Amino acid sequence: MINNLIRKKLVNLMPYACARDLYSEGMFLDANENSFGSTVKIPYRNELNRYPDPYCLDLKKAILKYLNLPFLKLENIFVGSGSDEIIRLLINLFSNTDDEIIINEPTYGMYRVAADICGVGVKVVGLDDNFQLDVKELKQKITSNTKLVFCCSPNNPTGSLLRVEDIVDLCNVFKGFLVLDEAYVEFSSSGSMVGLLEKCSNLLILRTFSKAWGLAGLRIGYMIGNEEVVAYLNKIKLPYNVNSLSQSLGVRALENVKIMNEVISRILDERRWLEVELRKLGLEVFPSETNFLMVKVEGSGSDDLAKRIVKYLAEDEGIIVRDFSSKLGLKNCFRITVGTPKQNKLLIQSLTSIL
Repeated sequence: MINNLIRKKLVNLMPYACARDLYSEGMFLDANENSFGSTVKIPYRNELNRYPDPYCLDLKKAILKYLNLPFLKLENIFVGSGSDEIIRLLINLFSNTDDEIIINEPTYGMYRVAADICGVGVKVVGLDDNFQLDVKELKQKITSNTKLVFCCSPNNPTGSLLRVEDIVDLCNVFKGFLVLDEAYVEFSSSGSMVGLLEKCSNLLILRTFSKAWGLAGLRIGYMIGNEEVVAYLNKIKLPYNVNSLSQSLGVRALENVKIMNEVISRILDERRWLEVELRKLGLEVFPSETNFLMVKVEGSGSDDLAKRIVKYLAEDEGIIVRDFSSKLGLKNCFRITVGTPKQNKLLIQSLTSIL
């Protein structure tokens, strides 16, 4: 199945063999590293003078334990430098220049950017009025050149959850791979769709340490799915794509699930408070299953209210929120990341003075 879908030039690709591909234990005099050690010392990782594990095995083992699904193996997990690297690798792997991907807008902008960088066509299907997949139109737009369909749940920037039955339906009819981005799933009330992988062999799920785990600065993302796809991604990735410190701290983070859950609880409390206060100001607040809120502002005779508010907050108040008013279905909308109690109160005070 895989060989018929991926780029023809990659089927027989001979990947670069890095030093640790050949030998992972011993006295290393093979990779031209600095044998006298590093110029800096950092807790949790003493051998910064050595190249990192190219396959992140310790981190994969920790992820596998965290997921706690008996049908998954290490071969089902790929670790990348953030989800963005994996998105680009997937598009590179599957798409010739005459192929295409489908995205469901409004959604995460990196899917389109990665496709444009790779010279791959992009078809757009709009989400419906409830920010759900338009499954009927999706099916109509899929062709033999469609290799990947990207979906995001909870969706960025709308905060909405996609229906499980729609994902299953698409997997059943689509001959390519459906990529489900679950970057915000830890905040969700319904949990992950990772259990679908047991029956949906063409489903690929993306996860990240950047949001709930609070490790955006380390750039760690991972994909769970078809082991043949994982094997090909290992062939085409850069040899040492995830640094040693990120791998070590990722493992330590997964030992602190309790702390992560406590932080999530605090964020959700603040999200509820913020939602109430924003509605008091007459703003429309869309339901959210994430750590952000999409807000719509209405006003007479102006189509740029959101832009003006975002600009004023940034330039006069030093508060940075994100304008999405030019995106499909999001006229006069802007996105607010849930902050600390102090930050949220300052935001409401500033919005009150504007509105």
